[in-house]
Amino acid sequence: MKVLTHKKPLLEALDLVKDAVSKHAALPILKDVKITAEGESLHLYTTNLTTVIKTRVKEADVIEPGIALCDTIKLLSIVKELPDADIILSKEQNGHVRVECENASFKLVGLSQEEFPNEMTPPEGNIFSIGQDFFSALLKVRHAASKEESRYNLNGIYLDKEIVATDGHRLSLTRDSNPLRGTLVPAEFVNIILRLRRNGNQNYTLSRSDSTIFICSEDLIIHCRLIDGEFPDYASVIPTAHERTATMDRHKLHHAIKRITLMSDKSNQIHFEFNGGSVLLTSANPDAGEAREELETDYTPASTEESPFAIGFAGKYVLDVLEVLDNDQVTFLMNDPDQPLRIEEKDSTHIIMPVRLIGSSQQEAEKAA
Repeated sequence: MKVLTHKKPLLEALDLVKDAVSKHAALPILKDVKITAEGESLHLYTTNLTTVIKTRVKEADVIEPGIALCDTIKLLSIVKELPDADIILSKEQNGHVRVECENASFKLVGLSQEEFPNEMTPPEGNIFSIGQDFFSALLKVRHAASKEESRYNLNGIYLDKEIVATDGHRLSLTRDSNPLRGTLVPAEFVNIILRLRRNGNQNYTLSRSDSTIFICSEDLIIHCRLIDGEFPDYASVIPTAHERTATMDRHKLHHAIKRITLMSDKSNQIHFEFNGGSVLLTSANPDAGEAREELETDYTPASTEESPFAIGFAGKYVLDVLEVLDNDQVTFLMNDPDQPLRIEEKDSTHIIMPVRLIGSSQQEAEKAA
């Protein structure tokens, strides 16, 4: 194998396929990239046995066809440091990969291609075109997916009539025109394909087999094994009515929460106390101190006789929602302090479960009474 390419397209392709490189040392070959030169194309292929990425390197001239393998991250690191010039990749007789650029030359140990997992091809039927709206919908919900490996059925994004993610403490959904039904996709795969949003001029297709989801374009194939689990009945946790509303400036609230959480403990808890036209945000940490900040709000209480209303949330959960909203204003739809918060915007809904208030002014007032 011998191919001539340039630094920029090779670097872009390596930066993309590195996301499917295995992080575990049990199978060293899964740390390699499969370099295939055939016809007039150069392809890079990586897999961790769950996710696969295959992409074509643009602007490559195949001198000798062939296949070679070498360490993905090491090759990426080398290409990053090379000058902005032509690069020659070649396979030596012992299987090692030679990288040459101007006066620099590197030799990378190569493994046998027979040990590398076989490639899969996308199914021929049920192929759907997707656009930037699909990627935007995924972006609005991915933060709510569980990070706990033991809750494998919550470790992904559910594609059905809505696109949904939840970790049991929060939930986000978008009512996107998603063509798939009953498809549970790993969050890792979603994070990878969201990088495609940078290539807004590409046309992408979506398809799935019984166990695998595929996203393809002219120069790219990404596929991933689906999560084999049942997603919970998410609709039952979404409140259908509310007694209290509070509308605030989204940007001011975002910055205030970031400041207040600097003084919160590991639970990241923040107290919201709504009173008339203002909301008081507070947090405290016995080992560090406390913080408080007041913001303007358009608050509608449950009744005219209501005393200040206090409710608590994990600050990070609120921040995650504020960061994916589009409007300048955000409205909290609330009921009692032990019932979930609902935030609505256009085609998205976000639910956050409250945390138990400790030492709030509302509780102190109730004790005094």
